[in-house]
Amino acid sequence: MRALDKFELDLKSRAARQLAVDRFMVPGILTEEQVRQVEAAGYTLEIVSDLSLVAEERVQEVSHVNRFAEVAGLSGFEKRAVLGYMTADEVESALVNLQALHPDLVTLIELPNRTWENRVSHAVRVRAGTNMDRAGVLFTGSMHAREWGGSDICINFLVNLINAYRSSSALTYGGKSFPAAQVRTILENLDVFVFPDVNPDGKHYSQTYNPNSGSSQGFWWRKNRNPNTAVGASSPGVDLNRNFDFLWASEIGTSSSPSSFTYKGQSAFSEPESRNVKYLFDTYPNIGYFVDIHSYGGLILYNWGDDNNQTTDPGQNFLNPAYNGKRGSLNDTLYGEFIPAQDKETIVKLADHMNSALAAVRGKNYTVQQSVGLYPTSATSDDYVFSRHIVNGLNRKVYAYTIEFGEEFVPPFSEMNNIIQEICAAMSELCWAAAGT
Repeated sequence: MRALDKFELDLKSRAARQLAVDRFMVPGILTEEQVRQVEAAGYTLEIVSDLSLVAEERVQEVSHVNRFAEVAGLSGFEKRAVLGYMTADEVESALVNLQALHPDLVTLIELPNRTWENRVSHAVRVRAGTNMDRAGVLFTGSMHAREWGGSDICINFLVNLINAYRSSSALTYGGKSFPAAQVRTILENLDVFVFPDVNPDGKHYSQTYNPNSGSSQGFWWRKNRNPNTAVGASSPGVDLNRNFDFLWASEIGTSSSPSSFTYKGQSAFSEPESRNVKYLFDTYPNIGYFVDIHSYGGLILYNWGDDNNQTTDPGQNFLNPAYNGKRGSLNDTLYGEFIPAQDKETIVKLADHMNSALAAVRGKNYTVQQSVGLYPTSATSDDYVFSRHIVNGLNRKVYAYTIEFGEEFVPPFSEMNNIIQEICAAMSELCWAAAGT
């Protein structure tokens, strides 16, 4: 996989699998020219599907009108939401009108950094009751442009949680149910923060680009829409999930090339979208849990992503320059990223609980594993969030996860509806665990 880096391919590294002792598989999106290049280099390729045809199908499942422009749209949310993927405008309208419908429960948070295309992003905080001493949990979605479903998951989660609270009824997803008392405990003992669409510019570009234009990257766009004028205007975009301040300079699983799909930007937090995520943690210090929702792979990932974990040597940690250049090699014993045994136990236990809730919906299990997988990464949201309390002891410890839902970037919406149920169950389970501690 490291050798493949020179081709600057659009690979889904976190979905890579070891098939045998000397055989590995990694999915990706390749042009016909890239297929020829990789085959010429001796790799074996299996073409699974023609993605130009997939793109034509999926753009038909994007709403062509703003279903949630009016408050009444949210009142009939369930009937409207099943008609197709939400657009960036719909996500923003849903948040604004959710606050208008439930001003006593929902606080609308205008985030300070406008996107490169001058969009204003919002998050919300949902809480009930008068308890002031409460932890917070933050969910983010659609950090990568083509991973549309993260926003749909987040909005469904918000609407369902609030409706269950209002009606004093159970919150049910398939075979998983949270009794009304648990719903009440969540909202009366926890601050629930949701930032559904981290990358609205990218999503808009992906959802409105003509899939028949001949470009290989319009519909399948991953990055934001930074024009990169100073460094390479012919290659726009920064990978937001390589732009966070965790080993940003290490180039472990990142690239300094603007043409790369994992281009990390000119500096950590160079991008307004990643700064908006940071703003939430800086502004709401009670946040103690974080889930960044991506596709795809069927994974629940926990820290760390740069190297294998170890619990015995605190001196081996990302702040120690003595280990620069030694991180990111999984087949040696030169370095392991330190995580206290108690933290590892807690973070894995919570991930297992989320997976159990998810599996109860329709019997589909995800894989719980360390983020590093087969391919180390750096400057990701989950590792940055968990590292904050180590960099600055005044920050609260935040248990952080990445969920990779589904088996393709943009599933058919009929399948996305099932996935929404599963991930909402996992999110609710984390909230229930957090509210009870």
